[in-house]
Amino acid sequence: MGLPIQTTPTYRCVLPSSGREVKYRPFLVKEQKILSIAKESEDQKQIFNAIKDLIESVTFGEVLADNLAVMDLEYLFLKTRSASVGETTTVNTSCSDTDCGGSATLKINLDEIEPKGESADNKVMINDNVGVTLRPPVVKNIKSLGSGEDADVVEILTACIDSIFDEENVYMADETSDKDLLEFVESLTFGQLEQLSIWFESLPKLTYTTSGACEVCGKETTRTLEGLQSFF
Repeated sequence: MGLPIQTTPTYRCVLPSSGREVKYRPFLVKEQKILSIAKESEDQKQIFNAIKDLIESVTFGEVLADNLAVMDLEYLFLKTRSASVGETTTVNTSCSDTDCGGSATLKINLDEIEPKGESADNKVMINDNVGVTLRPPVVKNIKSLGSGEDADVVEILTACIDSIFDEENVYMADETSDKDLLEFVESLTFGQLEQLSIWFESLPKLTYTTSGACEVCGKETTRTLEGLQSFF
């Protein structure tokens, strides 16, 4: 006689960037083990790939992780994490008093984490006659959880161009070769590149502010968490 089949609950959420409603389930023990192994490796690429694989599994193959906006991936992972092992987790942080050397354990309510901020106009003028329209980065544009040495800013900016326009024409990125787009970005001055980067900095982000008492001196310590690597 076979063992009883376990039924898994399903949930729905609306992705904040795309507005798309998706169905998901909690992750399973075997999937949790994969996440734990990835976390223990401290390899950001391995962690990122494990999260992408997980998202595709828990959404019943209906979501392609690489095509999600980065914030939507983060949001969906947190919703899945909350449904799987509870809405509350903790993070350890150093005491705000640098002379203390102690630490505080801060509680995070995952269900309270929502996007914050409003993005600026996605049309950015780089000179008096030429401008660029931008779109939020998607997962396939990002190589790992962090935005450090693995993330090529020029490559990401190039992939996020929706169109380039001047006084007479609009040049759609989808109709332009990757080579020509890259050459356009590489021909910008540092100041012009900075103008485009400012728009990305303005994009809404998943943030959460929490506080707790230092376990040594008792001083209140406050920390603002931002991005998936802070909540993983």
